[in-house]
Amino acid sequence: MQNKEWKLKTPPDTEVAVAEDVLGMRVPLVRVRRDGGGGWSFFGPGDEEGPTKRTVLSAVVGAWPHVSALAELEAGSVAVWSWTQHGWTGEFECRCGECQQPVAADLDRKTWPSDLHPHHIVSVEQTALSGQVVLADIISTEGGIALLGPGEHRRTSEKMTPVAVANVIRRWPHTMHALRALNEGRGMRWNSEGMAWHEYVIA
Repeated sequence: MQNKEWKLKTPPDTEVAVAEDVLGMRVPLVRVRRDGGGGWSFFGPGDEEGPTKRTVLSAVVGAWPHVSALAELEAGSVAVWSWTQHGWTGEFECRCGECQQPVAADLDRKTWPSDLHPHHIVSVEQTALSGQVVLADIISTEGGIALLGPGEHRRTSEKMTPVAVANVIRRWPHTMHALRALNEGRGMRWNSEGMAWHEYVIA
């Protein structure tokens, strides 16, 4: 990741903690905590009691690009991913009893958009799925939908893995809107500078 594209104020080589369940992709990355000293920790739904592993911040951003949107998260704060608002929200203590408290949760039927089929199978490049390369492209062709790392579109079948749409979105929460908007013959390319997907026509 080039430095000009680096959004966070914390340097890319900073050591951070990631829940093992998130690293193993058993749960989505939906909760981010910064301690009083500015250290970063990344969690799935539920409590933060489970085991964590150390890695560097650039590896987390490469594997989960939605983390880049947390440039304003200050030390001592917590951010929770909202499936309904499709973005990060601050954790707060409700004092009036009327607020809907943000809760770090897995994707569920209540927040699932009706125009997406959760069990539909798409092809995902294995190196992107494992976090070795950043997810760069989503393309829709006659053969179906493919999620790819950087580079040209042609991939041999042994480099791809079939994954249900629901699990793709759990892996990469920021893909939900792109998958909803994708039409056949089109692609969506992730712009890490603008933190958004850009549609293009597949040549």
